[in-house]
Amino acid sequence: METGKVRGNLVLNKTLPALAGKKLRVMEEIDIRDIKKPGNLIITFDYIGCGEGQIVLYEGGPESAMAFHPDMTGSDANILAIIDDVAM
Repeated sequence: METGKVRGNLVLNKTLPALAGKKLRVMEEIDIRDIKKPGNLIITFDYIGCGEGQIVLYEGGPESAMAFHPDMTGSDANILAIIDDVAM
């Protein structure tokens, strides 16, 4: 799993039926050791209801769809958890 920070929402005007009603977020990839360092922006599915500015765990690549087996999301990244605190 990787960490990211939710930066905003992505709103679709028209979509395939399989994507209807799904929440999409614009997320910035971050290094949990230095969350102020800027990272790449990616689009992720949000199945847990996170909000803008929250630090999240996400899974990317083919493994991201496995979290919802047997349903397949057809996505490159899915948000799986909200991080409340980090203790190092």
